[in-house]
Amino acid sequence: MATSISICRGCARRVLLYRSSLEAFRPSNQPTLARMSDRAYATAKAKPASPKQLPKTPGTPKIIATPSAKKSQVLRLSYAQQLADKPTATTLYEAEPKRIFLFSSYMGGFFCATAAGINIWFNVFNVPEGTNQVVQVGMGLVGILMAAFGTRFALMPAGVIRSIKVLPSRGVRLPGSSGMGVSTVVAPPVRLAIEARRNVPFPFVPLRRFEADPNDVVMKAPMFNRKATPSEHEKLLMKQEEEARLKAQRAYEMNHLMTAPFRHAGQGASTVFSSLRRGLTGEGFAPIIIGGVKYKLDITSAYALEDGRALDRIVKIEEDPDMAKLAARSR
Repeated sequence: MATSISICRGCARRVLLYRSSLEAFRPSNQPTLARMSDRAYATAKAKPASPKQLPKTPGTPKIIATPSAKKSQVLRLSYAQQLADKPTATTLYEAEPKRIFLFSSYMGGFFCATAAGINIWFNVFNVPEGTNQVVQVGMGLVGILMAAFGTRFALMPAGVIRSIKVLPSRGVRLPGSSGMGVSTVVAPPVRLAIEARRNVPFPFVPLRRFEADPNDVVMKAPMFNRKATPSEHEKLLMKQEEEARLKAQRAYEMNHLMTAPFRHAGQGASTVFSSLRRGLTGEGFAPIIIGGVKYKLDITSAYALEDGRALDRIVKIEEDPDMAKLAARSR
């Protein structure tokens, strides 16, 4: 069949194209692109390749996924069991005695309670004649407020944890089934030994010692705060800055020997006043709940195994949104 087509749009000259002759020279096994529709091309393109089937090895166990909560609990208990397998108790957390902190707290409470008692005795019960009752009521309220402040200061050390340890566990040997004669060793549950101050506003009270299950210990924030790892260049710069600072400090000490005792006394006084401030304000403590009772952890000057990672891996952590925001701001 012959069809006439024009060479270009402006030419009147025609060229005859013999379609039948061209189709005669086309191989029969070559597919015709004109017959392939757009839908068929899209379907063929979107058809996924069949994955390669791995050869099945006989005896290969199937892996069953467990929930994340159950998995984390198993990991916590397994790590605690590793520490419990040691022959001696493992110290997870231990705080210093804090004598200055205790002194400031109890002295603040004693001062406020004494002031409240004197105020109420002389200005409420033994007032001069002719004093208006409004003065008695006002002085009575001031005495009650001072007594409340004294109780608050005296209760500041209450519930402060002294130490947390993982007790060594001894496996219980169970007899085997009849006819086997093989005994099995079953590990007992992990127990934590805790020492804490009692919740009473009185000094010289012995510490409370008790045991707890790791699942009953809940922290509101992790002790270990992961920071960004510095690069090698940053580590080198930090090391150089530290060396320069120590060198300058040493040179200043050697050039000002006459005033060195006053500087050292100032540093000691600063440490004392910081401990006094902590005793009055209660800063530097994090809440921890053990068996439904609220206690306090020292997160500024206490010892923690692996910088707190060990305690974070053993106990539960239920982060408080407010504390998470404060931690994010501090970072």
